[in-house]
Amino acid sequence: MTILDRYVFSQAMRRLIIALGIVLLTLVLERVLRLFEFVAENNAEFGLVLQMAANLLPHYLGLALPAAFFISILLLMAHLGDNNEIDVILGSGWSLGRMARPLILTGIVFSIVSIGLLGYVQPFSRYAYRAVQHSATHALWSEAMKERTFFTPSEGVTIFANQFNLAGRGFEDIFVHQIAENGGQMTINAAKGHVRIVEKTGDTQILLEDVFQLVEHPNQPPFIFFLKKLTFIPDFPFEPAPFRERGRDQRELTLDELFRGTVQTLKQDDATNGIAERKLMAEAHGRLVRSLSIAVMPFLAVPMGMAAKRRRRGAAITIAAVMLLVFHYTLEMGEGLVGIGVVSPLVGLWLPFAFFAVICITLFRRPDQILRPNAFEQLFDRVNNIFKAVKSRVLQKRQASE
Repeated sequence: MTILDRYVFSQAMRRLIIALGIVLLTLVLERVLRLFEFVAENNAEFGLVLQMAANLLPHYLGLALPAAFFISILLLMAHLGDNNEIDVILGSGWSLGRMARPLILTGIVFSIVSIGLLGYVQPFSRYAYRAVQHSATHALWSEAMKERTFFTPSEGVTIFANQFNLAGRGFEDIFVHQIAENGGQMTINAAKGHVRIVEKTGDTQILLEDVFQLVEHPNQPPFIFFLKKLTFIPDFPFEPAPFRERGRDQRELTLDELFRGTVQTLKQDDATNGIAERKLMAEAHGRLVRSLSIAVMPFLAVPMGMAAKRRRRGAAITIAAVMLLVFHYTLEMGEGLVGIGVVSPLVGLWLPFAFFAVICITLFRRPDQILRPNAFEQLFDRVNNIFKAVKSRVLQKRQASE
């Protein structure tokens, strides 16, 4: 590796770390705020937010890495153009391809990293996220229950306890009111109570002592019982049921599992293996296409960055973001069409990728990139002019209103 290679690589990595941190932080913070609302609504522990956010990192890293890598190269080339370093490098006999070689090799490395991330890390982290989400939505009602507070663990059931011992699962001064589907009602007052889980069946039983029980049925006189002990079997579990096994969703499968087709038929399908297999193929080829796209991005980011000097950065970043979003949603649409069997993976995913790759490499290899301004400069100038016109109109309206 020459001095130039080390210089270009180090400058690109410095900008990549900053861009990746900003993009990743923006994505994660927005989701963390929603996670706090979710945990609060389900009366779960706020420590689950950290677990869920940690499991979301591989997903957001897979989204942020291509965008951050593209923006870092664009800003690097714009910086080299502002300082006339590109002219010096090209004037010393180095070609544009040779100068960009460390960026292209880095793109290939990141493409391999992305295959590992999307293909093998994300499926497990996605499943872990859903498992934590399940534990939050199915949290122990004993953890959500508070002393001297009416608690509704399920529809039609209300429980109140003057004292509640979570560790010993014990109650004192208990009130239970249950409404049946046929309109019948049952009211229980008890001095003490204790929760027991049947090991064989996993059912919940509440053992009550010194019980006053009132049972009411429609069109019948009420029944009153005074009992020394009563076993109350609620229709809700004290502990949440274990989360399902991994593999019910194609996004929870690794690349190997997707290509082998080792997955249970999804219930939301038409119960046919053909539809499930198409979804597996759409998911597998979609991950590969997204990962390989990173290796192509330097070929587009370099000419765009060369044209982004002289105060064109805002227009360049805007156009770059639009192009990446269009490519992303094109793959999303293609993946959906492959999943429902309208087109094959070759047409729905690999054809857009090939089209994108050809455009990027063609723009990179155009001979007028060295001798004359490239085609992006005129586009950036037009966008800048639009920005200036809109800004001036806004200022004029503001001044007129004042």
